[in-house]
Amino acid sequence: MVLMDKNPVELRYKNVGKPRHTKKDVVMFVGFLLLVEGGGALMGILSQPNGVQRPDDDWFDNLVKPWWNPPNWLFGPVWSTLYFMIAVSAFIVYRKIGFHQALPWMVFFVQITLNFAWPLIFFVGHQLLGGFIDIILMLVAIIFNIAVFFQSSGQQVFFFYRTRHGLPLPATSTSPCGD
Repeated sequence: MVLMDKNPVELRYKNVGKPRHTKKDVVMFVGFLLLVEGGGALMGILSQPNGVQRPDDDWFDNLVKPWWNPPNWLFGPVWSTLYFMIAVSAFIVYRKIGFHQALPWMVFFVQITLNFAWPLIFFVGHQLLGGFIDIILMLVAIIFNIAVFFQSSGQQVFFFYRTRHGLPLPATSTSPCGD
């Protein structure tokens, strides 16, 4: 007998004829992308010299930075990539648990809020210590986020783990240890 003649249920194929991703999944993925990438872009715009800062603000350019400080042009592409991975991580967890468990989403929103707060604290507020404290809190939140998301879906840990490696970028400018 040819396999095509059998009923998919007899062959134990659960998802035959079902789309892998529903329209709701697409909407949620776009929503996570807009939340994370859009929030990051908004914070970037607000922390630019022509944003909330004064147009003549050269405070950041005049900071003493370590020799290994990356060039300014690198921050945008790196953080856009990291924010994309954060959005994908959130979507993967959403696909596994929906919004039925509060703890993963509370931790996620605390972590993303700390991410969004840093450029305002640092670039607009010119707060070295405040930015450094935000990075420490962000690191704790990311580690906690990895732990609670891992319980829901182990796949996304790679994405959040990568965001932890992005922290040295702002940390190079924020560290109160300066010289």
